[in-house]
Amino acid sequence: MATLSGLMRLYIWHMKLSLSRAMIYRFDFLTNLLISIIVSGLGPLVQYIFFTQTRGYPGWTLDQILLFQGILLLWFGIRELLFGDLRHSVMQMVWKGEFDRLLLKPYPPIGVLLCSGFQLNGIGSCIAGLTVTSLAFHRLHIDLTFTKLLMMMVSLVCGVILFMAVNIFYSAIVIMIVQMGRIDEMFDRITDFGNYPTNIFPVALRMVMVTFLPFAIWTYYPAQILLGRLDSLIWAASVCCVALFWLSIAAWNRCLRNYTSAGG
Repeated sequence: MATLSGLMRLYIWHMKLSLSRAMIYRFDFLTNLLISIIVSGLGPLVQYIFFTQTRGYPGWTLDQILLFQGILLLWFGIRELLFGDLRHSVMQMVWKGEFDRLLLKPYPPIGVLLCSGFQLNGIGSCIAGLTVTSLAFHRLHIDLTFTKLLMMMVSLVCGVILFMAVNIFYSAIVIMIVQMGRIDEMFDRITDFGNYPTNIFPVALRMVMVTFLPFAIWTYYPAQILLGRLDSLIWAASVCCVALFWLSIAAWNRCLRNYTSAGG
């Protein structure tokens, strides 16, 4: 518990430092925020064009997919706020040989890396996501009950745990390989499957996205919770998120034992 408390204080310190840096050039921050909101809003616009020009997604109306897009944008913003700078940090540390100093710190190296991931740029996607989700709420007349709020919280916590697991796997690969072009892009392409409703995929791939790679927990299940058509597989996805986090920690510890520094 002392370690966890210390890591929380370290994360808060990184948040304050990031805010201080952003406020040095306030016009640049506000400009980036505005651009982020505009760019984030292109997603729902593309979905609107897709729905009006095609048959859309089976089982989804335009307003429902608008809700899905709002939650997706909100999730992008949350994960960017919490851990948006993590991949860049670990890559730079390993390339420059600075990762070794984390081994001397009183906290676990992966804990320090996770605490350094806060990135203020994610606030633009959060604002856009909240705006689109609010619009969808109004159009769908969604009744937000305590049960739905509780299930949304479960989905959010499990989603964050899963995203931490993905980043821990990424960090484990980086400290072993040191430099591998496009590894970041490879991880992004895999996780992109979570950007679409799970039920549009074939049954086999759908089961993979609920169990082995439960990306459905990020956006699909939150949307299903709000629409009142949740299925029991969310519990399987939640358990798999925790299991993947445990596996990522095991993989990280194994790679850390074999770590020989960037200098070989």
